Amino acid sequence: MAEPSGPPNNAVYDFIIVGGGTAGCLLASRLRSLLPKSSIALLERGPDQTENPLVLNPLAAPQLASTDLVVNYQTSPQSQLDNRQVTNFAGRLLSGSSAANYGAWIRAPAGDYNWWAERVGDSRWSYKELLPYFRRTESHHDPNGDAEQHGFQGPIHTTSGRIYPLRNPVHQAFIEAGFRDLPDLNAGDTLGVAPWTENWTDGKRQHSSKAFDLSGVHVFANTPVARIMVDGDKKATGVELLHGRRIQATREVIISCGAHKTPQILMLSGIGPAEELKKHGIDELVDSPRVGRNHFDHLALHQAWKLRNPDSGLALGSPKFDDPTYMLGYPVEWIATDAVPPHLLEPALSQDAKAQSDIDPKSHPNLLPSCAHLGLLVAYAPLNLSEDYQVPLDGSHVSSGALLYKPTSRGRITLSSADPEAEPVLDGHYYSTLSDKETLRAGVRRIGQIMETAAAQGIIKGETTPKGLPVLTSSASDEDIDARIRAYSEVWHHSAGTAGMGKNIQSSVVDSELKVHGVKHLRVVDASVFPGPIAATPQATVYAIAEVAAELISQA
Repeated sequence: MAEPSGPPNNAVYDFIIVGGGTAGCLLASRLRSLLPKSSIALLERGPDQTENPLVLNPLAAPQLASTDLVVNYQTSPQSQLDNRQVTNFAGRLLSGSSAANYGAWIRAPAGDYNWWAERVGDSRWSYKELLPYFRRTESHHDPNGDAEQHGFQGPIHTTSGRIYPLRNPVHQAFIEAGFRDLPDLNAGDTLGVAPWTENWTDGKRQHSSKAFDLSGVHVFANTPVARIMVDGDKKATGVELLHGRRIQATREVIISCGAHKTPQILMLSGIGPAEELKKHGIDELVDSPRVGRNHFDHLALHQAWKLRNPDSGLALGSPKFDDPTYMLGYPVEWIATDAVPPHLLEPALSQDAKAQSDIDPKSHPNLLPSCAHLGLLVAYAPLNLSEDYQVPLDGSHVSSGALLYKPTSRGRITLSSADPEAEPVLDGHYYSTLSDKETLRAGVRRIGQIMETAAAQGIIKGETTPKGLPVLTSSASDEDIDARIRAYSEVWHHSAGTAGMGKNIQSSVVDSELKVHGVKHLRVVDASVFPGPIAATPQATVYAIAEVAAELISQA
């Protein structure tokens, strides 16, 4: 797919897309379709591994994480998490993280997108107006699904409904814990327990360069970009590659490098906070104070639970867990979405507002009636546990996850140097607000409630804890929960927000048409434009953003 050598020096294209990841591949494909006479260069710093068996295998994501196809970003020591460095993974290959993720296909509640539209002053980002783009991307797995909510002819095929041995008792445990039963998580209303949905097809990954036709696009793998070239009129004119070659764009340059690399490239190009540029000797083109700020991710606590009948073939690792369909995706059947009561959040947000100026306790989106704060799931394997919290992969354990969907903590990306080959510095600043603590504590207690139901007690013997730490129940103390989170929480590698969308350069990096404030002919199209967290995994939303971007650019 990728052309064997990089673009020649001074080559000219109509559009240059920097970053051949989740959004970049879709964007290139759609622009080629909408503007068939245009020339499009798609530049990816990693290799083309479209048919690599590890990339195509839905259960190989953990193995990919230890290869050079995935960048292993380590945060600075996190004072709120026992000074641990927290790992952040991101794909470093054609298709980006869509070639290395776990395949979850989840839209956020409608209210998240409606808040987004209000925040940026543009209704195109509301749920109602995004729906055509969600539909355009997908081929929904249920032919009898709601045609108003779902597409049936898109390139991304969803899947749901694999049957595992613990399907009924796990579902019943959620119901007994008070969750309402939802038939469809991806229809705008997410509070309740719903079937887990993925974007595997026939047991294989559909990463973006495979799902979207790149015929006619000039695809260049192993082609890292050093900086964006901007002329005296502050118009993007092309890019400079790592070893000095330059290529020109006659219409637009689009950055789609993800929430870690996009702000780095902006800053290396002289677009960013003035003090950060000065610190590294970079000539300032545009003082854009929000570049690299507003970083957020989904912090989670995972727990291991010992089964009463570990020899019955109920979980991954047991020789009896041998149905071939079990290997066709992530071993999960249900995911619950939950809200935290306002009486817990309002005082916490008021306290946080004293230290964090962007928190308004009276109008915060986390207090909206439709807001979902937590994702809760049970996996039929001891997945996502920390290195020093391991249990045998022998069919004796399942695991749970409590996921902080709507964090108020904000981190930032900065430069380690002016060297484009150096990775940026990430300070996640996780778990630094009282509202985040109240929310994730509530999530851990909800997991306890689920595991204490009669349905769960019929299959679960109890929690297997890290050495020396107490079992976390539905009545666990704040201190015990916080100690576990400080020592063992991880992120779900959903970094976003570092080139956020908004109304002006003081509060954001791009406008509602994804144009970089202060620079003409330059846009950002990836998860870094999220203005705030969404109660969902980001993949489906990133594809929708790229669909919107393709239309905006083709009509410009």
